[in-house]
Amino acid sequence: MRTKYLFAVLCALPVLAWADNCDRTRNTFDDIYCTNKIYANADAELNQNYQRLQKKLNANQKNLLKRSQIRWIRQRDTQCDTSDESSQSVNVDCRLRQTQERNHWLRERLRECQAVGCKTSMLDH
Repeated sequence: MRTKYLFAVLCALPVLAWADNCDRTRNTFDDIYCTNKIYANADAELNQNYQRLQKKLNANQKNLLKRSQIRWIRQRDTQCDTSDESSQSVNVDCRLRQTQERNHWLRERLRECQAVGCKTSMLDH
């Protein structure tokens, strides 16, 4: 039994290694897999940046940032999701672009907070 398990793992290693080769994807599935991995990383970074910025804000500023983030999520979903009566799909490339742009915006707000203080007027975007 152990031999069969070891054989199965060893046979799967080249396939798994190729699946992670995002520099040269073989097909659409590999491309989607790689884009999803990048998107998941960008989304995790977005959550970290949002939390870091919130820690620097007063109560009113936190409220503005939260409202801004909710508006951004709705806008992203409207732009990147398509649905009809029979199906729903998500454009991962679109979500990745939107998330990267929002990450840039959050990093700029963090930089402002460190350099000159958190500008309330910049949080409602």
